[in-house]
Amino acid sequence: MKMTLTVNGRERTVDVAPMARLLDVIRDGLVLTGTKEGCGDGECGACAILLDGRLVNACCVPALQAVGRSVVTIEGLGEDKEGSREPDALQRAFVEEGAVHCGFCTPGMIMASRALLEENPIPTEEEIGVALSGNLCRCTGYGTIFAAVARAAREGYPAKPLPRKEGRGAGPLFSPDEEGRFFLPESLDEALKILDEEDDVTLLAGTTDILPDMKKGRAAPRKAMDLLGVGELRTLRLDGGAVRIGACVTNGEIIRSPLLVDCLPALVDTARQSGAPAIQNRATLGGNVANASGAADHLVMLLALDASVVVASVRGERVLPLKDFVVSYRKNACEKGELIREIVVPLPPRGSVQKWIKRGSRKALTLSRVSLAFFLEKEGEVIRTFRLAAGSMSPVPLRMVETERVVTGRPLSAETAALAAETARSEINPRRSPDYRKAITANLVRRFFEELL
Repeated sequence: MKMTLTVNGRERTVDVAPMARLLDVIRDGLVLTGTKEGCGDGECGACAILLDGRLVNACCVPALQAVGRSVVTIEGLGEDKEGSREPDALQRAFVEEGAVHCGFCTPGMIMASRALLEENPIPTEEEIGVALSGNLCRCTGYGTIFAAVARAAREGYPAKPLPRKEGRGAGPLFSPDEEGRFFLPESLDEALKILDEEDDVTLLAGTTDILPDMKKGRAAPRKAMDLLGVGELRTLRLDGGAVRIGACVTNGEIIRSPLLVDCLPALVDTARQSGAPAIQNRATLGGNVANASGAADHLVMLLALDASVVVASVRGERVLPLKDFVVSYRKNACEKGELIREIVVPLPPRGSVQKWIKRGSRKALTLSRVSLAFFLEKEGEVIRTFRLAAGSMSPVPLRMVETERVVTGRPLSAETAALAAETARSEINPRRSPDYRKAITANLVRRFFEELL
């Protein structure tokens, strides 16, 4: 396809395959080689760029989703002076603080730092660490990198924000072989009509799984449809007694939502621990739910929050409790022609308690080995409602109904904490490392109640 996008402030036109990685478009098609390829899985940050102002990993973005978008690479940060391109203040800070080592990771580090400082001009050291958590320095020069970011912040960087382009603009020109196989709908009705008329259409949202899988040998989809341009799937609102979150709302948007910070703080915590910022800005809530994985972080928390899934087709909409939507490992209840429209969460009463706990080999950038989600309401000192969900210990996340049963109606006490812990230990049946997972589940359940006490 022939596509136009804005790169470092200039319109550029390239001829590429729709499912080609944006990383390859930048390096090979546009010959901007400052952007590097490291892992190709979205884990190292060497290919970090700004897409419509947000930090993303270019290895996880298909060209189809970059049509008409605004891209800024490391080459776009310099300053034009007397006919040449000079480093800007952030780039100079990296040089002067000795933060440029072998140089391979440096472009991605600088792009992640730029994204941080544009959103948060005076970050703490902890906030710098979070912002750079998806960028690996193989030379282990993190101390000087942190110092460079802090120095640029002290010097008032950035002096002005980068220009942002909203909307997709002109669509691509597909080749005869591509025509009728790739779709860019701009409304839900249009997307549903395509799904009704076409067979075997792969739905694209965050694409944080599909492109890394293609790199490992998965065949590119014969047909694909980008859902990120469908406005009805990007909404996030309070409607009566429920919070409604569109399927294409990203983890980054969940983290930045004042509504969710106020009403569903545990869901915000889940989003914060699901990948680094560049992944959070791409990965969608609907994608996490649709994948129906036993290790899916959001599924566990949404089960404890008693969420439902709204699926839509040209025939209308269906509302399914989340526990019924996840049929089995990697299989959901969507029928032909259906897609997830939104996830609906009942508004938790004030004073209720919700909590998300994840344990893995690293704090955030890993699949969980154990994940638990809690929801509790009290009436006086008596537990009126208790919901507990567990992930990474069975093919799909599960509600721990026996533990819920023995706790409900009991007073909040040390005895109840001990009973809940032992019941949880007995109830779960992990597929792997059962002794470890049973022990840590019991400990975490006990700790939840002891913290309330």
